[in-house]
Amino acid sequence: MKLFSILYRIFEFIKHYIVGNNEHGLHSPFVFELYTKTIQNHEYPYFDELEQHYFELIHDHHLITNKNPGAGTSFHKNLRVPINRLARHSIKSLPWRKLICRLVEERKPKVIIELGTSFGITTAYIAMSCPDAIIYTFEANPTLIELSRDFFKRAGITNIEIIEGNIDETLPLFLQTHTHIDVAYIDANHRFAPTIKYVERIMECVSWKSLIIMDDIYWSYPMTKAWKAIASKKAITVSVDLWQIGLLYFNTGQAKENFKLRF
Repeated sequence: MKLFSILYRIFEFIKHYIVGNNEHGLHSPFVFELYTKTIQNHEYPYFDELEQHYFELIHDHHLITNKNPGAGTSFHKNLRVPINRLARHSIKSLPWRKLICRLVEERKPKVIIELGTSFGITTAYIAMSCPDAIIYTFEANPTLIELSRDFFKRAGITNIEIIEGNIDETLPLFLQTHTHIDVAYIDANHRFAPTIKYVERIMECVSWKSLIIMDDIYWSYPMTKAWKAIASKKAITVSVDLWQIGLLYFNTGQAKENFKLRF
């Protein structure tokens, strides 16, 4: 099964970069501006102190107990693993976490939710890029919660709130009292049914200018199936497939269209 998933991702990666477009194939004014001014603007953001912490993590050989590792991971529950191995496996590479920050910042959000804190590197990038927003980040792994909370405190980041516990239980409760979400970044349970459930519930709390970012849309065939099912919904007017992540936009002033773009 693991070999099949690897071969699937390789095949989809090759296919994406054969059929994916760049700015020369775009006729949508909204997507053209998004692509040229945000997606392909590789220069920012960059935070030295956050990168220093990332460097420390990927060179930290201390063992931690990986409780509640979540679905779609090769790490088993309660397995003691080196921090550096888990960090390399779970933290987005620098170009992608910078891109996620630019996409989030472009929406000028006030309320952001993130499903899957991990070590908090991407969370911190988003928080520092959007200082006027509050980021609610959901995590079920108590080991990662402890490490992330300590990291945020040492970095002096105060606009992050960690929601602890099983996301199947904490997300519905949270959305009962937080009925407006500007941006949602989903990097949690990498299975079809939970992913669909999370996105559909969040879609009940979005506005015309909101953005939902789905991570790892080619992690497996079920994740790709979930991405395509969500992107086909009538409420989504623009979906952008960037291979590692997928973007969902609402009411962009154009007819419904799906885009596959290179990054």
